[in-house]
Amino acid sequence: MAGDVAAVGLLWPSDGRNDREFWRWLPKNISLLVARYQVGGNLDLEQLERDGDLEVLTRAACLLHQARPDVIGLADCAAGIVGGATAELAKMQAIEDTTGIPVVSMSISLVKAILHLGARQVAVLSPYGADVSERLSLFLSGYGLEVVQSHVLSCGDEASIDAMTDADWLRFSRLADSTSAQALLVAGGGASLFPVVEEMEALLDKPVVCGPGALIWDALAQIGVADSRTGCGTLFRERATTKHHQLPFSLDPLLSSAMKTYVVSASPPVISGGAGSWLLDSRGRRYLDFACGSGTTNLGHNHPAIMDAVETQLNSGLAHVGPHFLSDEQVRLYRLLRQALPENLGRFHPATNGTEATETALKAAMHFTGKRRFLAFEGSYHGRTIGALAVSESKGRNRALGPLLPDTIFAPYGCPPDRLERMIDSAQPLAGIVVEPAQATRGMIFPAKGWLRKLANLAAAREIPLIADEVFTGLGRTGHLFSFMGEDFVPDLLVLGKAFGGGFPAGLVAGRDDIMTTWLPGTQSSTFQLHPVSAAAARASLEYTVTNEVPEMASRIARWISVHSAMLVDFPFVADIRGRGAMFGVEIADDAGAPDHDRSRAIRADALEHGLITWECGSSGHVIGIVPPLTISEREIAQGFDLLRKSFARVR
Repeated sequence: MAGDVAAVGLLWPSDGRNDREFWRWLPKNISLLVARYQVGGNLDLEQLERDGDLEVLTRAACLLHQARPDVIGLADCAAGIVGGATAELAKMQAIEDTTGIPVVSMSISLVKAILHLGARQVAVLSPYGADVSERLSLFLSGYGLEVVQSHVLSCGDEASIDAMTDADWLRFSRLADSTSAQALLVAGGGASLFPVVEEMEALLDKPVVCGPGALIWDALAQIGVADSRTGCGTLFRERATTKHHQLPFSLDPLLSSAMKTYVVSASPPVISGGAGSWLLDSRGRRYLDFACGSGTTNLGHNHPAIMDAVETQLNSGLAHVGPHFLSDEQVRLYRLLRQALPENLGRFHPATNGTEATETALKAAMHFTGKRRFLAFEGSYHGRTIGALAVSESKGRNRALGPLLPDTIFAPYGCPPDRLERMIDSAQPLAGIVVEPAQATRGMIFPAKGWLRKLANLAAAREIPLIADEVFTGLGRTGHLFSFMGEDFVPDLLVLGKAFGGGFPAGLVAGRDDIMTTWLPGTQSSTFQLHPVSAAAARASLEYTVTNEVPEMASRIARWISVHSAMLVDFPFVADIRGRGAMFGVEIADDAGAPDHDRSRAIRADALEHGLITWECGSSGHVIGIVPPLTISEREIAQGFDLLRKSFARVR
């Protein structure tokens, strides 16, 4: 070695802007020597073929030779790929013969790292164009590696790669990944990749190998100082930087006792990031998300379509304009909704969330009919503001606040049509009937097929507005874009929230033209109703959901859950497993068959401790809700149920 400190020499085609790509991967006490040579600077195929000129590389290597590094690395990954393995190996040999110093190449180092991991099937995230990426696949196949999926970024130059953010890398890694891939290969890498590689590994649950990390690992292996760990995301772990940190104080003294924060755990995780079906907390621990933000993040976390729309809106300079004006994204969303919904639901009123949308629908019905009483259903839940609570039979601890307005009569959910008809007639005069197509909060309860259509017919015959609360079931959750579409009826008023906002706070009422035009301007308004950023997220979410037939994904998830939940049925305290689409519940009961809230909470707490987030529901909090993103993979479903089974066994 050169003195007491090992030195890695790089032949690097740059102006020095990205030297930190390699510095960040170096462990302590390793020097980096760089000889730069002139290249075209673009990443198109023809330019890269010229960039690998052996004569230019040899002259640069002779300059390095004077400094006597212990190993020389060919740091131009793209040039090595397009030239092919045979040519790259020949260059390495020629430079070694000239300098007498061992030589490694980034393109070859990538392959060596993958093979060292024992991986044969890889997903590829390529910053290059389609033609260069195709050369990469050929390069890998020459070593017996199969590219099972890839995502091509088509960056025009190194600056474009370096400009990518953590969120960009996480988003693109999810798009590149495949359940069958044993590792993710990132061709090249850029300086911005280093801080997020370990986070990518946590989210994908597999190694991530990138060009700079692989080259440094290979170079140090040549001189006998490489760490034996690989994957290159975990290589030199002691040097890795991370955004995760322990909070310096307890939040407990700062929060209202009415919050849900400490319901499952005395020390709940503080969530700091996420992508796809996974969340990361402030300690760097990862969690598989089977709660979906209480049913809001239907497309998973950090979905590119939603994040791009939000970023575009933020960059427009428009923060908010209040309720007196419309934003571009609101108009685009309304037009898209008009295409997605039946003609009968062609008028819209925005809200900030699902509860406010419920209040809006109640007021619309009351203004339209001039009446003040509603019929709702036992087990129903429509929100926690006073009006929404009044039509919710599931009031919880807020029952002590009653009696509440508007006056509400509650009928058994799913009761026989003749009984339902008698209750409707005895409750008259009615301003409206409020119903959930599925009672999620009650524990994933669905009425018999056809019951909702009969309810709609009874309401229509009496000219009573039927309000369908699809705050939970909307946007594909049950296997249809909206749940009523699978039940052969159309409500008079449709309430949306949760997933409607794509993970951002948003609500909306869609309704009949005559109902939505009866009240006077200014009768119902709120300052932040359908904020422009939320409107952008909602528009992107709806557009992606419709274009990519996301509701069909919910139907596939239902089949996966049915298969993998079979591992739970033998536990004696499992009373039922039920659901539809991507909303299921596991009901927990004691030996007498009564709801077992304590065991349910203990199971959920144990699952959380071991990396699985679930949702609490059921009339007594005794049902474990399974509400995964509609973008989840079968492998992740299987992984989640394996975690749940182990929690069941520990709590037994």
